[in-house]
This record gives sequence, C-alpha cells and structure tokens, in this order.
Amino acid sequence: MELTDELYNQIVSELEQGDLYAEAGKYNKAIKKYESALNLVPLQKENWEISLHIYTAMADSYFNLGNFQQANNNYEQALKCPDGLGNGYVWLGLGETYYELSNIDKAKDALMSAYMLEGKEIFEDEDNKYFSLIQDYI
Repeated sequence: MELTDELYNQIVSELEQGDLYAEAGKYNKAIKKYESALNLVPLQKENWEISLHIYTAMADSYFNLGNFQQANNNYEQALKCPDGLGNGYVWLGLGETYYELSNIDKAKDALMSAYMLEGKEIFEDEDNKYFSLIQDYI
C-alpha cells in the first residue's frame, strides 16, 4: 500500500513546517504541525513509513520541552513503524527518555541498541551521561 502523491505531499508539508518551528525552538507549535501530519496518515499509522519520521520528530520536540513521558511514548510508537527497530536514532532517544524517567535498566537496553546499530558516533552530540551508562558493558 502506498499513499497517494497528493496525501504524501500534504503530510510532508506539515512535517516540514513542524521542523521549521522545531529548529526555531518553538516546540509546542512544532508538535501541533506534527500532530496535523499524523492525523493525515491513514489508520494503522504504524504501518506507514512516514509515521516513523513524524513520531520521531514529535518525540524530539517533547524531549526538548522536558516532557519525557510524552517523548518516550512517541519513540515507542516510532519503533513500531517500518524500519523503526533498525533506527539507532530512535533507540537513542528512547534510551535518553528512559534515563530521564529514572528507568535505568530500560535506558541501558535502549542505549545499547543505539550503540550496536550506529556505534559510538551516535552519542557525539549528546550529553555524556548517556554514553557513560553503557560504556562499562561495551
């Protein structure tokens, strides 16, 4: 199954507008655009590739707002999308949210998945506390 070009372009347009808000630090406005994009995706949202990008972008915005539970929920949804389980960035975000929610065992598992998929480079722009959590297990 594929989205029609028209629907795909509408979704991407909302997603890109959300990204512009996020880059400007306007995370609440970004989330509204991402929700609008997600609402355009047909049901079983996790069956569509584009949903991976929407859930991840939404999760990043919630993370930047300090709403770690909502960020965590969206990273979890992203994992269910096509290519989600193989996406180191999603595992990284998930691990960071678990860390911030003080669920250290789940944080270690997710951060280790990110490391196994992407290597140490994925941690380069992140707070060192996340890599420190797993470095003894590598």
